[in-house]
Amino acid sequence: MAIPFALQLYTVRDHLEKDFLETLKQVKAIGYNFVETAGFGGNTAAGARALMHSAGLTPISAHVGYPDVIGHPETVIDTASALGVSYVATGIFFEGGGAREDWAGAGRALDAAGARLRQAGIQLCYHNHAHEFIAFDGGYAYDLMMAAANPANLQAQIDTYWVKDAGLDPVAVINQYAGRCPLLHIKDMTAGTPHTFAEVGNGIIDWPPVFEAGKAAGAEWFIVEQDTCPADTLDSARISADYMRRAG
Repeated sequence: MAIPFALQLYTVRDHLEKDFLETLKQVKAIGYNFVETAGFGGNTAAGARALMHSAGLTPISAHVGYPDVIGHPETVIDTASALGVSYVATGIFFEGGGAREDWAGAGRALDAAGARLRQAGIQLCYHNHAHEFIAFDGGYAYDLMMAAANPANLQAQIDTYWVKDAGLDPVAVINQYAGRCPLLHIKDMTAGTPHTFAEVGNGIIDWPPVFEAGKAAGAEWFIVEQDTCPADTLDSARISADYMRRAG
């Protein structure tokens, strides 16, 4: 089975800031048919969708801010509907890392927002970084947050790089959340210290077990992302796309 992969457009944000439509066309040319959004380059969501379609791309999910999800779910619903996506992902940063109750409270707030989004046919997912894996008695902050929400209202967008950066095994975390992680962020890591981001297949993450775990867990999309790139961001995105096609 071919791996259904997309590009998180944050990867090529420098090009998008200069020429949104031309960059979308180049994203298509280097091997992507599907994308996840993180902003619209000054366009409306509907306008961005039209530009994506004109470039031959289909948006499959969108990243949105935590305050918007919690405070303005109707606006998030409008954005997702204008994009034509059924998934939105968000994340949160607490100053100082957050206390146990901060994370449990965030889970309850995301549960309420996710219930409202689900009524509109939109699935809310949580995108992790490394800081969610601070430990409290009874588990990691991430687990406390996810346990505070109904899985139907809050699912996971597991980011492989940040899980590994936190010292955990991405396969183990994917397995733990089997049935609750429709989206995976596929992001590789350089060797050495300090490590940073690498093109998929050019780093130290062992991808075949990750892909197999993702498929077994019910992941629908494998979303390539590279926060920073050593050279041109489109070149890095192309290298990752080539690997994803070979892996499929």
